[in-house]
Amino acid sequence: SIIDDSVDEANETVIVTLSNPSNATLGSDDVHTYTITDNDTAPVVDFNATSSSGAESASSAGLTLDLSAVSGRNVTVDYTVTGTATGSGDYTLANGTLTINAGETSGTITIGSIVNDSLDESNETVIVTLSNATNATLGSDDTHTYTITDNDDAPVVDFNETSSSQAES
Repeated sequence: SIIDDSVDEANETVIVTLSNPSNATLGSDDVHTYTITDNDTAPVVDFNATSSSGAESASSAGLTLDLSAVSGRNVTVDYTVTGTATGSGDYTLANGTLTINAGETSGTITIGSIVNDSLDESNETVIVTLSNATNATLGSDDTHTYTITDNDDAPVVDFNETSSSQAES
């Protein structure tokens, strides 16, 4: 009995080999390969949210990708990193590829080593964009903007002395 499951998977084969005939001779066609062709569409992969934020005091942030359905195959998706934050000074995350293993329905891209500096600065962004999905279709939520929220007070500017005088000459 062939089961029509709902899991996207590679085609599968059943190999039947004949042996030890009784009252007959085994012919040369003693092996038959039957291929079960998968009829399920590949799942959709994209971010579960298109934006998030956290204070620069957070040491890392996870960006979650979801599959629309479980897959019987590993799903990979490439990602590129851009934004106003700099990868060399504000966080650690390089362009790469995320793998969601067969049987799993989500994966995480981690922005690591977020730097909690003492500079008062504007909020900065890390923009992660997905591309080149394998064994899945890329969904519409293919870009996530993570905002690193500055947590430093603005500097205080004032006079060194509240009054002074000097001769006219």
